[in-house]
Amino acid sequence: MTLQFEHSFTNTPFYNFQENLRQPRHRWYPFKEGFSSSLVVEATKSVEGHKRRSLRILDPFGGSGTTSLTAALLKHDSLAVEVNPFCVFASQVKCTQGAWHEQKFRDTVERVIRSCRSCGFSPLENVSTFSNTNGNSKWLFNLDVIRASSSMLRAIDKHGYPYSEALRLAAIRATMQCCNAKKDGKCLRYYKDWEGRKYSKDDLVTAFRLGAGLMLRDVRLAPVDRTRKIEIVNEDARVALSSLEEKSFDLLVTSPPYLNSLDYSDVYRPELFIGGFVSDNAELREIRLKTIRSHVQVKWMGSTEIESPLIKVMVDRLKQGGASWNKRIPNMIEAYFHDMRKVIVEIARVLRKGAQAWIIVSTSAYKGVQIPVDLILAELGCATGLELKGVYVLRQLRSSSQQSAGLGSKTLPLRESLIVFKRST
Repeated sequence: MTLQFEHSFTNTPFYNFQENLRQPRHRWYPFKEGFSSSLVVEATKSVEGHKRRSLRILDPFGGSGTTSLTAALLKHDSLAVEVNPFCVFASQVKCTQGAWHEQKFRDTVERVIRSCRSCGFSPLENVSTFSNTNGNSKWLFNLDVIRASSSMLRAIDKHGYPYSEALRLAAIRATMQCCNAKKDGKCLRYYKDWEGRKYSKDDLVTAFRLGAGLMLRDVRLAPVDRTRKIEIVNEDARVALSSLEEKSFDLLVTSPPYLNSLDYSDVYRPELFIGGFVSDNAELREIRLKTIRSHVQVKWMGSTEIESPLIKVMVDRLKQGGASWNKRIPNMIEAYFHDMRKVIVEIARVLRKGAQAWIIVSTSAYKGVQIPVDLILAELGCATGLELKGVYVLRQLRSSSQQSAGLGSKTLPLRESLIVFKRST
């Protein structure tokens, strides 16, 4: 299979969510993982008659809601499936339809701020490293911040209507802006000067007021029409897609979890607890078990059978080469492609004749063994009857030390690619 290279794609940073942070509504919550809204815009142009009619667009891995929001702003309908309840919530808020009354919104913000002046106990004080109350040597939030955050969320529940959902997102974002650590790859990393930052309740209130003000401006700048049908469901894509009607979508735009052992439920663990989407680690584990099997944070159960000589060769090489940094990696690779094949079969079923699927993925490597994820998914798509339009290299990536283990000082060339399929029949 030949990798295609198209100049127009390389000039457009489809892979970069940072592009969205300059755009109304998209910037309401920063996500490290995600693609640019320009990918959705470009994909809609591939659909015949996209300017004359409303399209129905599918994203089986909804993530930060880029597909849903961009579709809505382009006056198209959409359905997104996402397993992480915080991401579902953030996406739904960003897609809020209708107008806001400016003065009532501002009054509500100030009422919430006045109501959280007295900060009582936070239920997160005794959760893991959320605060220093457990004798932790490092903690994510200073006690003043985590107590004020809980107080603010309670005040929003009491006084925030009809803007409660938007204000909850603003409060969660403000709390994370006062966090002693930042998202970095697979984990949260503490700032070098985290103790000196001395985040306080006043910092939280300032961040909340600014975030809420940004939302109010963006609702005016980028209104979402009430006539648009925007569905964002909190489900496992492997299950949810099977219930969709055959040949019911004009376009698919998505980016599935990468095969890089990144547990997205862990990356957004603080938001899940702060927002009350989970109350303990058992509930967090339930979310983790519903994700595509792309990481080793749990021991995966279920079938991993996948008919692909290429996958078998890579898995055998990893098994024969001895233990990698985690002995579950060979099983994870098989499980990932088993899951993705199931998703691709459903994608082929629900696309209308002539519809395209635009999918951004990254290649990976373990113990010096390269995993050409883009080519394998392209092969699986063709096996379902989809027509492969191309595999476009968007950018080159650097391999991590874990991925290059066993190669001495060498690094492996990795890439991020756009796979485009078409349903021809």
